[in-house]
Amino acid sequence: MMNERKRAALVGTVCGTGRRSMAAALPVLAAAGIEVCLAPACFEPSPAAEDLRRDLSGELPACADQWKKLGYSFDAVIFGFPETEKQAGVFSHFLNAFREKDNLVLLGSSGWNGRENRSGPAPEETKLARRFCAQAGLAILPVGDAAALLGEREHRGPWDRKTVENVLCGVCSLGAKSAVATGVWFSPDLMGSAVYDSESGNASYAFSHRIGGEWPGAGDLFGAAMIAGLLRGMHQSAAMQLAVDFTADCIRRTRESGRDGGFGLEFEACLPKLMSHLGVLKQ
Repeated sequence: MMNERKRAALVGTVCGTGRRSMAAALPVLAAAGIEVCLAPACFEPSPAAEDLRRDLSGELPACADQWKKLGYSFDAVIFGFPETEKQAGVFSHFLNAFREKDNLVLLGSSGWNGRENRSGPAPEETKLARRFCAQAGLAILPVGDAAALLGEREHRGPWDRKTVENVLCGVCSLGAKSAVATGVWFSPDLMGSAVYDSESGNASYAFSHRIGGEWPGAGDLFGAAMIAGLLRGMHQSAAMQLAVDFTADCIRRTRESGRDGGFGLEFEACLPKLMSHLGVLKQ
């Protein structure tokens, strides 16, 4: 049971429409009883309007300075991979301002596989992602993106345990203490994720029944649920299973609703169950 209040800094994209990016992660973390401080690095009116994206990362140093003046510290700093060298410098400044020995730095899903007409990261993105893995307490990547980060050929599954664990070890060899791969499946019936801890050398897996289709925003919900579990004191493997189950519940509810899931998942009705599992909501 977590008695003291936890606080997390969430650095990322604000999307004006849809249940994605910060709009998805914030309510999940808040439902877990975690105070969230937002630092928008990018704004886009909708997920389909990449040409209207506005880079806000230049505002992050002033945000960090103000928070430092207020005496803020964080139990977790959550952010995605930078897309440009300029963003990388700004992100590094932010991390240096709030990085502490025991606080968790989480790198979220890259979304490379989810970009239209893109099969993998551009060379500049790969270089920056590899550099930032060295600063991560925990890196979460779709398994195909993690393989691409290491220069592996494109592969969309099914996977095998040896390949998945080699990929996770490779991400940790870049400096991350732990690495999580999402979108892992060995058979058509199950979908889940795997985590590798570089200190113990152990890997563990979490699965749920597979629901076919493309589900944008699932990675944002998974990452938020996993960080919620970790900040509530759960072990990595337990927090990962919680995140897999929560994400699967959100996908199932979205599919059963008959609505288009292209703008994100209908996660709101799944929050009470998540809160109950975390001990926030007593039933």
